Formats: sequence, C-alpha cells, structure tokens
Amino acid sequence: MAGLVESGESGEDVARREAVEEANLTLGEIEPISRFTPSPGAAREYIDLFCARVDAGGAGGVHGLDEEGEDIKVHRIAASDAFAMVRSGRIDNAPAIIAIQWLEMNRPRLRAGWAKPETE
Repeated sequence: MAGLVESGESGEDVARREAVEEANLTLGEIEPISRFTPSPGAAREYIDLFCARVDAGGAGGVHGLDEEGEDIKVHRIAASDAFAMVRSGRIDNAPAIIAIQWLEMNRPRLRAGWAKPETE
C-alpha cells in the first residue's frame, strides 16, 4: 500500500488510512521497518516502510478509491512464498524486497510477540 502524507498525518496514519482504502483491512500494532530515499540527489522523497499486525483471513478482492482512479487487486500469499519470490527475482521492486527481507529476518520475533493467546 502506498500513499502521500497529508498535512497533520504521520507515516503510521497514512499506513492505517491506505490499508482501509486499498485493501479493506484495519491495522493493529505497527512497527517501523525503514525510512529511505529511493534516489538520493535526484529527488527529495522518502519511503517509510512499516510492518503491521493484521487479520488478513478475509483479504482479497478489488479495492481503492474511485476518485483517485484506483483499481487495486489484493492478493494474499504465504510468507514463505513471498520469500521465495524475492529470491527468484519475481518480486523486483526495492521497497517490496526490503520489506519482505526484513520480515524474513524478524518473523520469529514478531510471531513470539504478536502471537494470539491459546484458547481452550
């Protein structure tokens, strides 16, 4: 999901807004991944990446705002498949690669901290 920071918004605010607009998902706890400039010297633009706890069990479909001309198809894939897609080159854009590799490195810690309590 991607979006521009509006006046008075934080990067986390944008992530929450865009998750609803572009995937019909409500984010829980958010952890920053990285902030970087994609083209130093050419543009003064930053990309903020976040990881969020979310129930994606019902994720899918086409979302986006009509007034922004959005037509966003949401796909749900297993983390192990995303890791393999980065390794094979199928996923080939820098922000996605950074986020997925970060997830691969941090997944055990996130699972331990975000695990749902067992129900009897």
